[in-house]
Amino acid sequence: MKFFFRKNNYFKFFILILSLAFILGSAYFAPKIYRNIKEKMKGDFVFGTPNTEQNLADGIVVVITVDDGYCHQALVTLTSLLMSAKKTTFYKINVFVPREFGDESKKKLLTLEKTYSENCTIEFISMEDCFTNSYISAHFTNVVYYRLRAPSVLNKRSRCIYMDTDIIVEEDLSELFEIDLQGRLLGGVLDSASGYRNEKEKMERESYQKAFNIKTLDHYINSGVLLWDLDACRAAKVEDRFRDFLKKYKNPSQHDQTTINASLSTEEILLLDFRFNTQAYMFSEAPYGQDKDRFSLIFDEKQWKTAWERPCIIHFAGEKPWKDPSTYWIEKWWNVARITPFAEDIIKQFRTTK
Repeated sequence: MKFFFRKNNYFKFFILILSLAFILGSAYFAPKIYRNIKEKMKGDFVFGTPNTEQNLADGIVVVITVDDGYCHQALVTLTSLLMSAKKTTFYKINVFVPREFGDESKKKLLTLEKTYSENCTIEFISMEDCFTNSYISAHFTNVVYYRLRAPSVLNKRSRCIYMDTDIIVEEDLSELFEIDLQGRLLGGVLDSASGYRNEKEKMERESYQKAFNIKTLDHYINSGVLLWDLDACRAAKVEDRFRDFLKKYKNPSQHDQTTINASLSTEEILLLDFRFNTQAYMFSEAPYGQDKDRFSLIFDEKQWKTAWERPCIIHFAGEKPWKDPSTYWIEKWWNVARITPFAEDIIKQFRTTK
């Protein structure tokens, strides 16, 4: 009998250990399994059917994409755009927004239409269910993909300028809008992925290139400022290409930027001058910023100097001036923010030192 009870105790102890192992294993692996399932689901995105532009006012067609969380940044970007406009320049501003975009956010942006009535009109275009369940990361939302639908949303237009909302416009955009794209589908400025510091970084770049079947990184553009030939894009069915890419690749690590660079050939993209998308994080007071080995591989000295001294568009693609006090040209962003009608709200929301 003693032997029986001893065995029975061992058996109970074994069951107890097994149960604890199962509980601990579940606690450890369940979140990973959940994330994996969620990650796979993100690839099953909805390409969707957006609304189309209704107000076909003449002028330079500008597109931004924004949700409620980026309303104040969009205010700053559009204020700088309108402040920099020549008296004779008129912008037709199309704001691509989610279906649930708030009335309060719309009212804030429409104050600019009243203030700068001689230079702009603003239209909000709902993207409905477009890019629902798309892959996102960090601070991004599915709004980042909206620019990919510009050819169908602006189906009566021949060209447009797309801009991110972490941007300050320093000059009138007539020169950019009128650039001859020479038969290309769109124009953009080179991104830092084209350069590298050392062999390790070069291998990382090549791994990214291979993962998404990007032809070359020597022609890899930053998608924060784009000049679109919308007629050519429709003829080439680029939106079908974007949809097919996003169906095939579940997690494009740079979202729309990966999609554009992987879906278009180098012959379809015109490289624009650095001053049309001067990426602030590249700069410091030193020549070629803090990273000469890397950035000198991307831009020649003349182009770099011109962008530094006279940027047309400053893009805060890395550090954000409303978050990081060390951001290069932070004072330019805050100078504009302080003259918007909602300066107090912006200061209250973002408390960087400058």
